[in-house]
Amino acid sequence: MTQEQEAQNLNQLFSEIENLATSENCNDSIEWTFTSYGSKACGGPIGFIAYSTNIDTDLFLEKIEEHRTEQQEFNEKWGIISDCSVPSQPSGVVCENGSPLFEY
Repeated sequence: MTQEQEAQNLNQLFSEIENLATSENCNDSIEWTFTSYGSKACGGPIGFIAYSTNIDTDLFLEKIEEHRTEQQEFNEKWGIISDCSVPSQPSGVVCENGSPLFEY
């Protein structure tokens, strides 16, 4: 596959992750948590994503790990570079108008 095709596959996988994460309305923050996602070329996650504990969390976290691994391999294979900034880790999730928002 070309670099562009592999990048499209990564984007498609992340779209599936986002669709799972947003498949529930955020009405009670107790039912929400978050995890890191992605892999920067210099190491560490790209960011954090909130998800409901009412979804199939095993499937969701498997997709997160699959995306992280594939992105690491993509970065190494294609010599991708990135900034080495570290995203701030949220302290929790709150619900606002049916959507999850991070607390810091």
